[in-house]
Amino acid sequence: MDAFSDSGELYTLRNQFYTNQHNKVKSYSLDLFSPENQLKALEFQIRSTIALEQDASKMIEDGKTDFPGNEPLFQLLSAWNDLKDFGVDDSTYFEDVKQATFELQAVMTALYLVKFDKDIDQAIAFLNTYIDNVNSLAKYNELEPFLVLVQLYLIKGNLVGASKVIQNLNHFPESARDNIIYQVMESWILAVTGGSDNINNSYYFYDEILSNDFDDDVQGKFKILNVIFALTLQLKHYPEAQELLEQIKGLGIVDANFVANQITFDQLHNNGANTQELLGELKKLDSDHELLKDYEHKTNIFDEIVTKYST
Repeated sequence: MDAFSDSGELYTLRNQFYTNQHNKVKSYSLDLFSPENQLKALEFQIRSTIALEQDASKMIEDGKTDFPGNEPLFQLLSAWNDLKDFGVDDSTYFEDVKQATFELQAVMTALYLVKFDKDIDQAIAFLNTYIDNVNSLAKYNELEPFLVLVQLYLIKGNLVGASKVIQNLNHFPESARDNIIYQVMESWILAVTGGSDNINNSYYFYDEILSNDFDDDVQGKFKILNVIFALTLQLKHYPEAQELLEQIKGLGIVDANFVANQITFDQLHNNGANTQELLGELKKLDSDHELLKDYEHKTNIFDEIVTKYST
């Protein structure tokens, strides 16, 4: 089996993890995997447990016993798990990481910089440094840093930077790109690039993911539906967007990105009738959300124009 291809016994587990089917990831017995893949399977299970905001301490401690010699990995996972209960005050692990020495450390430290330090630019620089210093052979099999990097570039509105990452990946062996991570990145670029064909291709990608059974992963279903909601808005299919909005609300989950998408829909389809209320809700969920920054910037420009021509 090609070491770089997204195939073999971890294929389904990997796909489920990166499409937010975290309860499914947790449900597997490690005995289903060959000894050489059990540690990676456990890593995905621990990360899924934390993503579900559940305590993974016992899994981590058991992992230390069952897989001796992997202390750096379990120390990292323990530090990430502790953030949920203790915040940034209990450990300086991530603050002490000046340069990552392995893939997951690069990914989680970058996420820490974004979530807790609110420093996307530093996270981008951190990931670029790691990627630049990884040898080519390892790089072909380590795509998650590229995934996070593309996401951060897009959050910053830097399509050029994100596209360059994809262009670099296109020089990788085809087997290295036969991977759910690459497919997710490509779908993001298509969506942001725009154009009916690109958006439709991205839409069909997520619609196919949604065809999986998400009954046990409501959080994952929420995230996928929210992406489809945003793509539907881009396609200006407003009746379908309204149906999706009601479906998402029915799940009983709210996050900042969903509220941001509601604001966009409200402005496009409802003349902004509920925008102020939604902006207030967004500020409570994430006062640093990029939509709020964009809205404030546009408001300031408008105010300057009004002032200029009213005197």
